[in-house]
Formats: sequence, C-alpha cells, structure tokens
Amino acid sequence: MNNVSCTISYKIKIQVSVYRNQEYKTLRMSVVIIVTNKMTNTVDTNEQAKLIDSDSSIVVEGMRFSSKLYNAEVIHSALKYVARADDIFIVTTPKSGTTWMQTIVYALLNNGRAFDENIDHYIASNPFLEMHGRQAVETMQRPGAIKTHVVFDRLPYHPSAKYICVIRNPKDVCLSFHRFVNSMKGGELDGVSFDTIFDHFVSGKVFYVDYFDHLFSCWSHKNDANVLIILYEDMKKDIRSVINRIATFLNIEINEKLLERVVTVSSFDYMKREGYNEKIVPAHTVATFKFLRKGIVGDWRRVLSNEQSRLLDARFREKTKNIPELSTLWNEYDIFDKE
Repeated sequence: MNNVSCTISYKIKIQVSVYRNQEYKTLRMSVVIIVTNKMTNTVDTNEQAKLIDSDSSIVVEGMRFSSKLYNAEVIHSALKYVARADDIFIVTTPKSGTTWMQTIVYALLNNGRAFDENIDHYIASNPFLEMHGRQAVETMQRPGAIKTHVVFDRLPYHPSAKYICVIRNPKDVCLSFHRFVNSMKGGELDGVSFDTIFDHFVSGKVFYVDYFDHLFSCWSHKNDANVLIILYEDMKKDIRSVINRIATFLNIEINEKLLERVVTVSSFDYMKREGYNEKIVPAHTVATFKFLRKGIVGDWRRVLSNEQSRLLDARFREKTKNIPELSTLWNEYDIFDKE
C-alpha cells in the first residue's frame, strides 16, 4: 500500500508525496503550497527562488531582466542607441497598456491602418527596445514607435523625440503581471502564485525596477514639452479624448472618421478577434505570451485580500506623500482607501 502525505494550505492547494518503489514521488495538485499566519502570507521558498535566482535573471544598470527572454548584450546595445528627433517612445511598466497604446499610435501614424492589415509592417514599425536592440531600432520602419519598459531616466533621449508614458494603478498592474507570467508556459515564473508575485511587487523585487521608481521617473518629466503622460484608467473611461490628446501631441490632424477608425482597430474586442496574441508572438519563442486579457480597471478587487489592498494603500501613501498631484491622481477611480 502506498504511503501518502498531504499538506493543505490556506488556499486549499495540495501537494501529495507518494512512496512507491522505495522512493518518494511528488504529485502537485496545485502550483504552490502557501503557509499563512495571522498577518501575512509566507510563500514557498522555491517560488521565492524563481523570482530572485541569479541564474534566471540578468541585471543591467540596476534593472533586472528575465534571462530566458532577454540577452545582456542586446540590452546594452539598446541603451546605447542614439535617439533621433523623429523617434516616438512608448514608455510603460509591464502590463500598463503598452499593447493598446502601440495599436493606437500605429493607427494614427498610418491613417487608421489596423495592426493585422500588414503584420510584418506593424512589427517592423514597433521594435521593443531592450529585447530587439539598437540595430532593430536604427533600421525600423518609420514612422513608428519604440516600445520600452526601461525606466525613463535610462532611456536614450533627444529633446525633439516624443515620449508617451502610460501609467496604471499598481493594484491592477500587480494582478495583470501575475496573469501574464502564468500565461508564459515554459517561462521561469510559470505557475508562481499571486501571493508570491504580490510580496515581491510590494517590496520592489520585480523585473526592471520597482513600480514606484518607474512611476516617479516618468512623473518627474510630466511638464516636459516632449513628454505626454496618459492614465490607463482614462483610456478605459474616455478613449476618444485620449486619442485626440495623442494625435495633438504627435502633430497629427484627426477628423471624426479617423478617430472612429482608430477607436475600432485599437479596441480589445478587435485585437482579440483578429488574433493579436497569436500573430505577434513568434512561433519560436521560449514561452507563450498573452499580451491581451481583459484590461479591466478594478479587477484587483476580486483577487487582492483586504490586507494586501491595505498594504498597497499604505505604500502608495508613503511614496507619494510629498507629491500632492500624484497622490490624488487616481481619486476618481476609488483605487486607494483614505486614511
């Protein structure tokens, strides 16, 4: 008869060890085992190692990158790119509306063209700075936009280049990032629990840089003439107004017909229907990405515990206490509880 031992976590996740043929074999019936106490969640140390293991990540100029997705030489080359006057950068933290903004800018630059009308042209017009490197940007199809998650103050800079910074509330960013990494089948974070991601997010131990460092880096340039800061939540609330702001910023004349066309071809429904995820991700990639999911504002309410929400509330208040305009930025969206 087999000897079976079970450990059941707070989240009713089970790991079973079966003694068979004089050795133990582990059957995992969930991704992780989570041990809890009264105040905080303590996650499996194997999960912690997935996030901080030096073998699974590389650090360049203080920014952490996945070693399975990025190459150190390519990143170094990207940061040495000499920005041009006609460059347009789309600057975000991961999972903050990057893809949405890319399709908007592409359609504006190409008289309403959708990403799927010529997928090769779309890809050639939207290089990913730190993943594709300097040469890809230098030879990109122009006009186009350069995608990046690099912190603003380390970006190639030109006073006449345009920088569109999209920022999203940290609660939805954290949740969306967890769902994204769990869609990367074969990636080093595949199967990591939300509690682990949350713990690292709140302590700043994430890929690239701490969420707040990235936010402040963009925010410090909000009054620059060549920088446009867009709130993701405003995009969800009134996309037409946001598209008009972007068109003005890029010196693009826009009429009602073009506006409605851009709204249509950049919508989540359109991108999902036309297979953005399937068409953009290379077949030979080490993981299967899902760039698009739901894009909902406030979806964090279904997942974050009350304690986790309070922790991010407190961290947000502490980080923004000396920046009144930033501390009230999401007030109308009821993201953060007042003290």
